[in-house]
Parts: sequence; structure tokens; C-alpha cells
Amino acid sequence: MNDRQNIQKLSIHKKAKLLTGSAFWQSAECEEVGMEAVTLSDGPHGLRVQDKMPNHLGLGTSCPSTCFPTAAAMACSWDTELGEELGRHLGAEAAYMGVSMVLGPGLNVKRSPKCGRNFEYFSEDPYLSGKLAAAYVRGIQANGTASCIKHFAVNSRERARMVYDCRVDEQTLRETYLTGFEIAVKEGRPAAVMTAYNKVNGEYCNSSKRLVTDILRTEWGFDGLVVSDWGGTYDKVASVKAGVDLEMPRCYFSAKEVEEAVMDGRLDENLVDESIYRQLSFSRAVRSAAVKDVDWFAHSSFARRCAENSLVLLKNDGGALPLSFSERVALIGDFARTPRYQGAGSSLVNPTFVDNILGAMGKSPLNFIGFEQGFKRKGEENQKLLNRALKLAERADTIVLCLGLPEGMELESADRTHLSLPENQLNLLNALSALGKKIVAVLSCGGVVDMNWDEKCSAVIHAYLSGQSGGGAVVKALTGEINPSGRLAETFPLKEEDVSCHEIYNKYPYKMDYAEGIYVGYKYYNALEVPVKYPFGYGLSYTTFSYTDAKAQRDGVAVTVTNTGSRDGATVVQMYVKAPRPELERSPAELKGFKKVFLQAGQSERVFIPFDEYTFRVWNARGACWSEGGTYLVSLGENSRSMFFHTIVGRGGAVTADRPPQSYGEYFACRISPEQPKRQLKKGDLTADLMTEIYDLKYCKGFVAGLFALISRIYSRSKDELLANSMNHLPIRFILLFMNYKSIQVEGFLEACNGHFLKGIRKIIFKR
Repeated sequence: MNDRQNIQKLSIHKKAKLLTGSAFWQSAECEEVGMEAVTLSDGPHGLRVQDKMPNHLGLGTSCPSTCFPTAAAMACSWDTELGEELGRHLGAEAAYMGVSMVLGPGLNVKRSPKCGRNFEYFSEDPYLSGKLAAAYVRGIQANGTASCIKHFAVNSRERARMVYDCRVDEQTLRETYLTGFEIAVKEGRPAAVMTAYNKVNGEYCNSSKRLVTDILRTEWGFDGLVVSDWGGTYDKVASVKAGVDLEMPRCYFSAKEVEEAVMDGRLDENLVDESIYRQLSFSRAVRSAAVKDVDWFAHSSFARRCAENSLVLLKNDGGALPLSFSERVALIGDFARTPRYQGAGSSLVNPTFVDNILGAMGKSPLNFIGFEQGFKRKGEENQKLLNRALKLAERADTIVLCLGLPEGMELESADRTHLSLPENQLNLLNALSALGKKIVAVLSCGGVVDMNWDEKCSAVIHAYLSGQSGGGAVVKALTGEINPSGRLAETFPLKEEDVSCHEIYNKYPYKMDYAEGIYVGYKYYNALEVPVKYPFGYGLSYTTFSYTDAKAQRDGVAVTVTNTGSRDGATVVQMYVKAPRPELERSPAELKGFKKVFLQAGQSERVFIPFDEYTFRVWNARGACWSEGGTYLVSLGENSRSMFFHTIVGRGGAVTADRPPQSYGEYFACRISPEQPKRQLKKGDLTADLMTEIYDLKYCKGFVAGLFALISRIYSRSKDELLANSMNHLPIRFILLFMNYKSIQVEGFLEACNGHFLKGIRKIIFKR
């Protein structure tokens, strides 16, 4: 008897229970069909295997593991081979800890630099994101551990992330927000995909048959497991119909929803069987190779190598770096002693070791004369700390100033309110600048900040969130032991208002119009010639490179790269393609290929960048399909604004437009949805159901509803930023799932919220 026949023999009661986890971090098992439970763990840049008080919010303790640089940092390496090696290290640690599925990498597009979770994502560009994610997946899965890419899809804001609706046209959806996932699926072949919390065009991602079955499974050929984000199932029956296989974590009441839907004919039992079959296939496939021990020191050393290759040298006036061993160096800034090396939330890693710049500098050959904290971490002014920093700086020739964003400004569940560094840090920089000394700034944060302060610095290194060994990597760059080779994976605008979605990103709490369309990041700035601080793909080196004899071939573009300086180093050759878009006045050039090349001083190498299936395609809205045709401008450059070669490539026939070309203003305006007038609610106007948000319970009739609304307001003032920012926008279903409520208790809770206090409480307490 085959597996499908064995599954069919199970009772619907048993089947329904298999569609949800058996615990917080485990799937269900079924002896009758030979399906074993598998253990899942957070892990975009390090494993978070919880040993006590397991929860999804990062509030419990977790076992030590290597904290590698975050995706935002690793993206600056532009090195897929390094990303794949990082994945292998993650997979080995997972196998050692008994983890079968690593929840990562995350590859949502950085639509706005304000997104609080950007540190977990690679880039504002889907091509770069997809290539790096595919590399991670290949590495993680090299020894049998599963990778689960996330969050599918269009998940680019943290505020109200459980409930907001992304209103996006098909071309923008396909070209910008799905392409990265498509590349990761086709080239990495992940064992699993995680759905996002949000809606896309009115439909929750976890309930979207179009996203999960039509696009992911049918178009892209994905045959693996689709799992919900934790608490991200809003309609269990709809999610099964969509093709989602596993709800996480354990939900006691969703099994009854499935069972009743099958019994009354609302759900085809064959769909349930197929989900169980995919779970069974998955549980057999993820048999990690035995890893009896991990060389934690070697993993930490590798994490340092990742950080070294991801550091971005943004400014180096007059050869300020590397530092000479004769100049007196003062180290100032709280981040030098207490490093900011990872983000907050579900990706929080308990590292095996933490390096810092202060310790590494003390062991270096630099003429290090002392350290001062300089400022309070969370932004409070402190004149005493500033005065002590100035006193130390007066004795120095060079000041290494460690700046950055505090933990509470970049985290899961909340977005940044602005792009500026804390004012007390800028005040310190201004005071130090008045001394007339050479200032080298080292920036530690997960993404873009307003950097108009850099005029006061001779050199700037952006370290991003560089993992547990990042401190040593930074000092190696300062001394010249390594040559920075990172390139920005996102654009740094001159000001916040220059971001293409600035006006609409946070305009409404429950919806987002993607009115900027395909003009995201550098595509917007470059197409509309908006000045920027630092362009996408930008980064300096301690050496120089020349690019000669560039030629277009039938299947790609080749160029000879020579290291013309006196130091070994690396550069990134980047290929951009401008597609014919006659419906637009300005067609953006888009990254369609790249190659990082390491060269010794004086060495040359012929670099070839191939054309692939993504190079020339454009979404055809009229035909609802990808198409190629017309004349494409193919360019090679060092970054998105510095090109050294252009050529024309023809593909098929000419492209014609159905209408006159639109200006960007017209393009933007036609994608803004009309806003419905808001209904003014008062107590008793709402009837609570599972999708009612906790914040809105105050409009329900029952005492219990008012009590929970009060509790949510209290929690929203919690010192724990993740909990505080999440609380008000959580649907009731999410809370009841995490309270381990059973079906009868769920009924009772809703009745109590809707004014039937005694009837509801009886069901909650006595479960009958």
C-alpha cells in the first residue's frame, strides 16, 4: 500500500490534527503513515533554538550558536559563494542541535529604509536578493537540513504587519516583489516557503491560492512544504484550499475548523490528504547528516571573514585609511565597547562569543591612547561623557568614532520614525569636529541612515550589523590588514523625503498603496535623476581598478578587470539593463548580473557576466505573461551611477505601446486607491470574531472585550519594544492560539466579548 493510500485510511479527525504543529517548534507526527515530527528554528543569521519558555517573540532563552552578519550586511559582500558557505555553517549547527528546518533566509524587498526589519533582508533589488538567498539555501541544505525562505510575499512594513493590505499592480508584484522569491525557488530549491502575515490585494497571503498554488507551485515548480508564519493563519479552511500545508505553532481549534469543513462539504478532503502527503515527503527528506560536534571557534572565525568581506568603505578623503601605526588613535563611542552586531526580535541569537572594537584595537599594532564612551546609548544627553571624550580627543591625532542606531530603533514589529542618528551622537560629532582632528567614523546599524554628517569625517566605514566577530573585522580594515570590498545593496538618499514611497508608506495603518510601482530604490533615483548621498552598488577600496576591452557576446558581456593599485583587493562588476518600456517616459535600468572578483596588486582577470532568463524579460500586463522584445541598453559599471561600458542588444521585434507614455507623476497618481470614509465607532458597535484586532475590542459590548482592550493598552507601554509595538494590531485568533485555547474555549471567549459573560466564561473555564 502506498503513502497516499495510507493517508486516505486515516480518520478526518486525525488528518485535521496533522495540519498544525504538535508544539511551538515541532510539526506533528503520525505513526500510521510513518511521519516523524521535525524541529524548526529561527535562523536567518544564526540559530535561535529555545531551551526555556519557548515563544516566537524572542523573550525566552536560547542555546548558544554563532551569530553571523545579518542579511543586510552579507548583501554588501555581493558574494554568492560566501553566502553559500555561510549557509553550510548554519546547516551544520542546525544538524548538531537537532533542527530539521532553518527559518530563513528572509528576502523581502527593502521598499523603504524605515522598515524596522530591513536588517533581516538583503536588498532593495530583487535580483541581488534572489541570487544571495538561493546561495544561502544551497548551503543550508547541503547536508540535509531544510531551508524555509520567507516572508511570501510583499512584506515590506512592520507597522500593523498582521493586518495591512498591500495594494499592488500585477507588473510591480511580478517584477519587484516576486522575482527574488522566484530566483530563490528555481535556483536554490528550498524545501519550504513561509507565508507572510499581510494581505495582498485584499487577500491574506496564507489564504491566497493564487500566490501559493498558481504562482509558487504551478508556475515556479515548487514541490516542497508551505508553512505559515507563527500565528499567521487567519482562516484555516481557506489556507488548506490555498495549498498551505502546515500551520505553526500548535493550534488546538483549527483542527475542528478543518474537520467541520470537510464534513459539511466546504473543503475537499483530497486537499487535506495532499498537504499531509507533502508533510510526509518533507519529513523523510530532511534527514540531516550526523554532526556530532561543532568547531565553534572555526565558525566564529568564519563569521569574521564574512564581516570582513561585507564592510563598506563609504569615504576616504586623502587616504585617511588605513591608519598609520605612528598616529595617536583615540577610540570614542559606546558601540566600540558594547557592539551592536544583530537585530532584535525573532532573529535574536545567543552568541557563542562577542568581539568588540575596543578589545581588538587594544591588541592591534595601532598607537592606541584610550577609550571613552562619549554618549548614552538610548539618546540621553550627558555632558560629563561628552567632556571626557573631548579631553581624550585633544591628545589624539586621529579619532575613531563609533556611531550607530540603538536596538530599539530597528526591530521586528515596528518601523523607524525617521532616518537620523540620535541627536546626542551628532552633538558629540560636532564637538569633536571643532577640534580639527582627523575623524574616522564606524557606523553600526541595520541599514540606511541620514549621512549628511559625513562632511565632518575624513573616512567612514559602514559595518552594518556584522555579527559576533565584527569588531575584529573593523580593526583589520582600520589597520589595512584587510582591504574593504563591500558594496552597498541599498541606496542612501540625501534626505528622507527623496524616497519614492515617502508620502504613502505610513499614510494608512491598514493599507499600503504601492503607487511608486517598479520605481523602488535606485530604479527611482536613477530614472528620475534624483541626487543621492551614496548610490546602490557603491563602495571604495584601498586600491584602484581599471576595466578594459568590454564586449557584448551572444550569451553575455565580458570585460578585463585589472588591479592597478599597490594593494590586493576586490571589486564588483555590475551589469544593468534598461528595457524598452514605451508606456513610460523613463524606463529604469535594473541590475541583471554581477561578479565579485579578487585580484592581487597588478593582476588582471577576464570577467564574464552571462545573460539569463531574467535579463530581458518584462511583465506584459495585457497578455498577463513575461515577454521579451525590442532594443535593450546593457551597461557595465562599478555602481548604479558609474558606468564604463554601454551596448545595445536587440531581442525579437519592436515593442509598441497601447497609449502615450506616462510621466512618473501620472504613473504614481493612477495607483493610489480611493480611500473609504472611516466609520465612527462607539462601545457596542462591533461584534467580535477571530479576526477582530485587540485594539478594536473596546468597541465590543462585553466586559471581557473591554478588559482585553485595557490589557493591550498596558502592554503597549511595555519596556519591551517588540511586545509593545505588536500588541494593538494582533487579531484575536493570534492571541487565543498562543493561549492554547481549545475550540470550546474560543467560542466562550467570543461570547464573553459580545456580552454573554456567564455563558462564555463557563465554556472557557469548564471547557464544555
